[in-house]
Amino acid sequence: MIDRIRRVARYGLLCAGFGVACVPLSEAEAQLTTPSVTERLIELLVQKGVLPRDQAAALLKQAEAEARAGEKQPPRKVAGAPKSKKPAAAPTAEQAAAGSAEPKVPPGTVRVTYVPQIVRDQIAAQVQAQVMQQAKSEGWATPNQVPEWVNRITMYGDMRIRGEGDFFPQSNIPDFVDFSTLNSGSPYDVTGASGGPPLLDATEDRYRLRLRARIGMRVQIDDWLSADIRLATGNDASPISTNQTLGQSGPFAKYALWLDRAYLKATPIEQLTLYAGRMPNPFWTTDLIFYDDLSFDGFAAAARQPVWEGVSLFGSAGAFPVFNTAFNFGTTANYPSRDAWLFGIQGGAEWRITPDYTTKFAAGYFSYSNIQGQLSSPCTILYSSQSCDTDDSRMLFPSYGNTMTPIRDIVLPATSPNGAQPQYFGLASAFDILDLHGRLDIDRFKPIRVALEAEFSDNLGFNQAHVLSVGLPNGSNTVQAGNKAWMIRGIVGTAEIAQRWDWNVSLTYKYLETDSVLAALNDPDFHLGGTNAKGFILAGNLGIARNAWITARWLSSNQITGGPYAVDTVQADLNVRF
Repeated sequence: MIDRIRRVARYGLLCAGFGVACVPLSEAEAQLTTPSVTERLIELLVQKGVLPRDQAAALLKQAEAEARAGEKQPPRKVAGAPKSKKPAAAPTAEQAAAGSAEPKVPPGTVRVTYVPQIVRDQIAAQVQAQVMQQAKSEGWATPNQVPEWVNRITMYGDMRIRGEGDFFPQSNIPDFVDFSTLNSGSPYDVTGASGGPPLLDATEDRYRLRLRARIGMRVQIDDWLSADIRLATGNDASPISTNQTLGQSGPFAKYALWLDRAYLKATPIEQLTLYAGRMPNPFWTTDLIFYDDLSFDGFAAAARQPVWEGVSLFGSAGAFPVFNTAFNFGTTANYPSRDAWLFGIQGGAEWRITPDYTTKFAAGYFSYSNIQGQLSSPCTILYSSQSCDTDDSRMLFPSYGNTMTPIRDIVLPATSPNGAQPQYFGLASAFDILDLHGRLDIDRFKPIRVALEAEFSDNLGFNQAHVLSVGLPNGSNTVQAGNKAWMIRGIVGTAEIAQRWDWNVSLTYKYLETDSVLAALNDPDFHLGGTNAKGFILAGNLGIARNAWITARWLSSNQITGGPYAVDTVQADLNVRF
């Protein structure tokens, strides 16, 4: 028994388990060899409720029987011990009386002179279980153990190094206006007195080495509530690109990190998920309409419910601020705000037809409020710092393709009839997009999967007569506009690139008319971003290690309407994630 008690006492379990004062190990071992301490230990077990009193009485009888049996055994002779020459003197009457006197004990005390092995094992197990439970809850059982809240934090991230070449045929015309650069700075004087507008590069090949690095932290606040924060690189505040072009800011200049995501995720019931903040895309779409790296600001809810075996219904809805008017908008007058929003709703179904065939389909409607450029009231600009009342309707970060229109109704002062006409530009069309998306997965060739995917978008807010009347031609003499977009893709290979030698290849064809989708939010690589383009994408992925893979892509596109504008882009990526 003393060996087991020593092990318990070595970790402080004996004293902590029974709520008594702890003593040094050497003293505890010495005390535990005495009968009185053993009796107190059994009594403590009874008082603590570890050992019921009826069981203690039964064990007492068993212990006394074993003790009597032990007393009947003859004393063991020790080899080499000297023989006694005369018997020991008999004790006196006073000594016998003193020896026979028993100490007073409290009523109900169970006295045991011998503890069986089964009881000793039970004592150790009960004490250890009780104290270890307390140790785990208070975090002091394991040396160097981190606090409990640290276990609720998960770090994650990824990195991509890309080599890219953009190739333009010499047949391209060089007169495509870069409205993104034009709208991001001071207004452009349309009289041309200060020079021509900024132009897109459509004739000179370019080579770039690019980096994308993202790191995030996910915190499990409660069983149903979590928070997610992610930082990412990026050349600027563009909503769709986290690429950083190496060397763009000067010789070995440091790069900026942007807050790419910050949102709360709540699951009050299993079938419903709520989002708030800057979140991943809550809808099931492709980069035809929303780019994969795009994060949504606002609020969203997503639900999923099985209805019968193999069939589930799902849906999402959300409201997202696209632009919020600054408090100090208007330097010479107080102008009303023109906050722009995206409201989206989508519903669909997933059907596992057989173990080898699964199909998924969804229909969505995405309405942009106040996204269209608005012509201002008559506005006279005397100083460059002045603004017109609809300047906040200009489109920020517009990619190529959407039809643009001037938004300032400039009135020249009588004293300067040929003066400057500084202008901003907004979208000529409204955008209310009906989106249809479907996919078929074939798993009969496992681990190889074959997938077919298609998406179709129709801008129901497009008014051709209005767009043609107010729009500006870009790269052509006349305005030509359309509102349809579609994509079809085939994929063959492993479903996920996670291990070495996992692979897949895909072939995609895209067709996007000018005002079919919002060019600022879709794929920035195909046709170097935007709409008014058609062409294909050939891509392949190969795993080279666990969570590491290489990607090769060839994107070839041509303009649909207007002058010739073709682009061939070749990309080679090294990707890792953790």
